[in-house]
Amino acid sequence: MHQNLSKIPLIICSDRVEELARLTNLLAVEFDNIVSCQLNQFESLLDKEREAHVVVGWQQPSAELRLIIEECRARNLPLLVVLKQLNQRDINRLPERMDYVLVPADTQFSLSPWIANAHQVRKSVAAFESEIEQLESRLEDRKLIERAKGLLMKLHQVDEDAAYQAMRKSAMQSSQSLAQVARNLLQTMEALK
Repeated sequence: MHQNLSKIPLIICSDRVEELARLTNLLAVEFDNIVSCQLNQFESLLDKEREAHVVVGWQQPSAELRLIIEECRARNLPLLVVLKQLNQRDINRLPERMDYVLVPADTQFSLSPWIANAHQVRKSVAAFESEIEQLESRLEDRKLIERAKGLLMKLHQVDEDAAYQAMRKSAMQSSQSLAQVARNLLQTMEALK
């Protein structure tokens, strides 16, 4: 996987010029497409490099670092945060959701496996978020179906099974989903009020 990642644009940002230079030099050995920037250039670089991986070197957790983390989250970009110091009080300044990788600045290990790990973390989080979105959508559809079914039961004095079968038959005849039939039924009844 590292072979593939070496070609991906890598944006490096830091709150200190010396840390920016250190990280850039350290990663230039293994990555071909590195762009270094200061915080004021960060968002415009993300606009240009939409598929980039991000490495951020920061002194300690701060509001600016939190904004960077949230921006990477919003853009679904893998993020590796390299921190110089982290104490108990600073932990509260970091977002609760750990959808990025955090390593100490004094690590003796290569950063490329951590970047690969950030890539995997982002991919896993995106998959979970997609699954949650699908489940929420199905739950909303289920609620609509139940409301429409209840409405049919009340209006036509039929039992639950008959109301469901009528909606199902309508869905099959119109080549629509059961949820869409429920939506249509509820919208029609709302319009008639």
